[in-house]
Amino acid sequence: MAGVLITSSTVTCGHSGNVVVTSTQKLKVGNNPVLVKVSIADKSIAGCTTAPASDASGPTAKPCKKVSLVSNGEATKLKVNGQAVMLDTLSGETDGMVAKIKPQLLLSPTAEQTKLTVS
Repeated sequence: MAGVLITSSTVTCGHSGNVVVTSTQKLKVGNNPVLVKVSIADKSIAGCTTAPASDASGPTAKPCKKVSLVSNGEATKLKVNGQAVMLDTLSGETDGMVAKIKPQLLLSPTAEQTKLTVS
């Protein structure tokens, strides 16, 4: 069973930065609207701990500032306003860079609620 993501859920980059999620969906769990793809995609990230770094060839590291892609985690049956609800199976990419590797593939969610799950 996968947990449904809501506005009080945490979505982080792999370096402890928090994705600033938003949602105005009518479907709520404990007074918190559920998240859909647009609630996460292209959202800003605050507090990424990756320190900027460079070498002679240019930047080698930069903190994650934005979600660049949501690639997985949409419910197949549970939808709100025609949009799939996002689950804690979410994966995606950020615009950060570590050791010249970009994008970072470390988007990680925690549902923070157990009332609504789907299989």
